[in-house]
Amino acid sequence: MVPTLYGLLMFLVGLFVSGQGILYMAVIATLFGGTAVAFATALGGANVTPAMLAQGFTGLNLMRREGLRGFLRPIEFATPTFWLLLLTGWAMATAFVMPRLLQGQLMVAGFDRSESGGAYLVGPLGPVSMNITQAMYAFLALMTFVMTRTLLTRPGAGLAAARAVLWAAGLNVVAALLEMAQYQLGLVPILAYLKNANYAMMGGEVAGLMRITGTFPETSMFSQYTLALVAFTHTLWMHGVLRGWARALTLANLLLLLLSTSGTAYVSLAICTTVALLYTFLRLMRVGQIGPYSLYLKLTASGLVLAVGVLLFVPPALDAVSDFFSVVIGQKLTSDSGAIRGALNAQALQTFVESFGLGAGLGCCRASSFALVVLSNLGWVGAVLFVFFVTPILFGRIPEHLASTDRVIAIGARRAVFATLVSASLIALVYDLGFLFYIMAALAYVPKRQP
Repeated sequence: MVPTLYGLLMFLVGLFVSGQGILYMAVIATLFGGTAVAFATALGGANVTPAMLAQGFTGLNLMRREGLRGFLRPIEFATPTFWLLLLTGWAMATAFVMPRLLQGQLMVAGFDRSESGGAYLVGPLGPVSMNITQAMYAFLALMTFVMTRTLLTRPGAGLAAARAVLWAAGLNVVAALLEMAQYQLGLVPILAYLKNANYAMMGGEVAGLMRITGTFPETSMFSQYTLALVAFTHTLWMHGVLRGWARALTLANLLLLLLSTSGTAYVSLAICTTVALLYTFLRLMRVGQIGPYSLYLKLTASGLVLAVGVLLFVPPALDAVSDFFSVVIGQKLTSDSGAIRGALNAQALQTFVESFGLGAGLGCCRASSFALVVLSNLGWVGAVLFVFFVTPILFGRIPEHLASTDRVIAIGARRAVFATLVSASLIALVYDLGFLFYIMAALAYVPKRQP
């Protein structure tokens, strides 16, 4: 294990953080997706991210204050924690068993860090370093969900978590603006020094516009993270919780999504907006009024009026917009990248079928959709367990006894989980959904009785 300067700095910060500060550190650390606090040399230089180190400090804090009981408290039969525990156990078992059980019998599209510089390959199934790293990520995701659920039992923790997400949203805006200033004005590339992880850092421009990556290695990861933030902050704004900051950060991050030049951002945003409008009309038909959900109609109407105004008074804008989306979305589907992603999905589906629905093992297969990642790696067992885990989080009834502020926070987190799943269904290459997803899932789930 080789630490970096950022790891030493974060270690010093972690020594002095306690109480609600642990929540702030855990949430804000998820923003630095392109930063490594250490490199695991035994795993081919695998990155140890700030979010992983933050979860280590969270675990130490819980053990010091509550002991083993703090970890066991959220685990109850037939709850999301229970299903995630089974899912993680199954995932880790497949990572070490399936590549050896079916070795050489299947062709898979995978990634191996043990190759020089890391290499994508299509070849016979066998153990690879990604089995270990993805198993570690799955275990840490379980710990993140469990520890966040325990932290949320402390008084005022829900509101502290919401404030932490607003901090992350604000820092996300600052990072994107810094990147844009660096690109346009030729300033010192501060973010380039920050993004020291062993990832392929993809930026550049599309159709003459800069691709925004922020603190992440690539635009699609930035878009997935930012979309989750917008889903959460706009709910706070809509229901009047921390309204001032929530409104400003929603609009700022939404603008960044529109400027990102990311096809993932545009398609995911279109899907989420359609679902939001559909929900608004269903609510109108069911209860006769839409209440705070009028925000969806106002934002949509404002966007349409702005678009019509631009087209009426600046006619060439229509051709420019059409050409832009043709490049960002249309040509991407027919490009080499689109062909590779299609081939990955086809190979993943074939792997699922040829493994008799059991999957090739966690970390063995890449795809370009989270659904196919789960099926090809974990099989139908993993898919069923994931559905059991996420269903009560997305659709569970929020208890009436919950305070109004905590209810709004839970609803916002539920929408962030949904937004992440939408974008992951379009672009996810691996099983890992990011630590913010599991923090939001913990915020979104409210048990019928508090432990």
